[in-house]
Amino acid sequence: MRVVEKLLKEQDFLSFVSIVVGAYPGRMDGAQSTKEQLKNLFMKNQNHDESLNYYGLWEDDKLIGGMRLHDFHMNLFSKMLPIGGVGLVAVDLLHKKEKVAKELIQHFFDISLAKNTHFGYGPRMYQYLVEPLSFPKG
Repeated sequence: MRVVEKLLKEQDFLSFVSIVVGAYPGRMDGAQSTKEQLKNLFMKNQNHDESLNYYGLWEDDKLIGGMRLHDFHMNLFSKMLPIGGVGLVAVDLLHKKEKVAKELIQHFFDISLAKNTHFGYGPRMYQYLVEPLSFPKG
């Protein structure tokens, strides 16, 4: 059974950092010092910045994916609204193609609303460009 929970313990962050390093190999090396720096950064972010939260997806008590969420307020027509966004998603290489990232996103966002409004997540949109010379003279 899969469960989404906030990362709280140091061991949770160590597991998440290993997943991030494996998911983005070109961006960072897998050295232990790099992993330690990332773990400290992620833990500091969550403990000192109320707008940042890290969540993980566990399957049989093993972390298989995680994400960073940003919470903030946006001024929309002179009214402040709470808004959220995704800052990072990473999935364990052994669990690719198992829709882990999709499950994480769906846990926090209403995908049906995004599809209905054609915002961000939805069907492919095609754009056709026609040159003015293609139209008959008239």
